[in-house]
Amino acid sequence: MHTGRLCLSIAAAVAVAGCAGVNAAGAAKRLNFASYNIRHCAGPDGEVRIQRVADAIALEKPDFIGLNEVDCRSRRSGFVDQAAELGRLVGLHATFGKAIPHGGGEYGNAVLSREKPLSVVKVPLPGKEPRMLLLCEFRDFWFGTTHLDFGSHQFAAIEVIRGVVAEKAKEKPVFITGDWNNVPKSKTLDAMREFMTVLSKEDALTFHGYKKHPEGYVYCIDYIAVDNAHAGRLAVKDAHVTLHPETSDHNPISVSLDVAEPVR
Repeated sequence: MHTGRLCLSIAAAVAVAGCAGVNAAGAAKRLNFASYNIRHCAGPDGEVRIQRVADAIALEKPDFIGLNEVDCRSRRSGFVDQAAELGRLVGLHATFGKAIPHGGGEYGNAVLSREKPLSVVKVPLPGKEPRMLLLCEFRDFWFGTTHLDFGSHQFAAIEVIRGVVAEKAKEKPVFITGDWNNVPKSKTLDAMREFMTVLSKEDALTFHGYKKHPEGYVYCIDYIAVDNAHAGRLAVKDAHVTLHPETSDHNPISVSLDVAEPVR
């Protein structure tokens, strides 16, 4: 498998918010968060091959990853529960959230996680095509994903997300990942930034559409973010995008955080 990695190291002299896996001495532990629009595991060859997507995910070594465009027992993907199967292949817990019915099954988002969620929230979002926010509660934070629809109704969806984040961030940090279908310098991202801080790279190719772009072309529409209230207490050690043109029309994105102590 040919991959190319675009990496960015970010130094941060700030205290780190608590997440899962902190040892008794309070020493920092690194956690890897990721996001990937898998396009129901269909590659440029038109074949649905779940193993190659699992291989791409495994290379990121995620502790928590949000997935978009996931099929669950849909005809086009062989009636496979893709979230469950990907979780099995990479050794993570799988949580699926339905957005719409599709091909005799369902289609939506998923979270794969090292920890089993304590609770799960599935929030319908407005749009021409109904979308949803999947949010999983873990010991020290909330982690979720969403796939925003195109059009002006994105702002209505963002207001719903804003309300959920405002409520959950009172308890612990809230991380939201996903394909937000907008580039960094857009009004949609401006609206998201009012309550979320982007941690992932914004100057790298997260969507390629199976097309070969000129060198230097950047089309970023996938993000990993944390609520603004907790952003100042996180130390991002690495943020990168890994090129996988053979697995999906998007590339997986990752962020590594050093975790020192829980926030209560």
